[in-house]
Amino acid sequence: MGKLFAVATGGAIGSVARYCIALISARLTTTNFPLATLTANLAGSLLIGFFWAYFDKLHISNEFRLFIFTGFLGGFTTFSTFTRESVQFIKTGETYHAIAYLMASNLLGLAMVAAGFYLSHRLFRP
Repeated sequence: MGKLFAVATGGAIGSVARYCIALISARLTTTNFPLATLTANLAGSLLIGFFWAYFDKLHISNEFRLFIFTGFLGGFTTFSTFTRESVQFIKTGETYHAIAYLMASNLLGLAMVAAGFYLSHRLFRP
């Protein structure tokens, strides 16, 4: 039961954080480019790399790992939204937006995981 609670609590917090990014993004931009989803996915990629490296150095409970990775970051990042927005670009004939979004999300996402991993190693040396 503790594992389910950890995932559910983390997921709720991550989903609310994701929604806050959407609200802020809507106020800051008028473009139809899905900046909120891209921001959440890139920030989530950075955080997963960071925590992955940091938690490799510590003994933490499985429940806390589930809270962070499956719960919070699972609720915060938005792969299903990302794929829907990508298909929507294609359906509306905005092929260049679709390609740019797919490339930015995947390439920058990988770079953010690596950056988070690197930052964690630099900040928390043994």
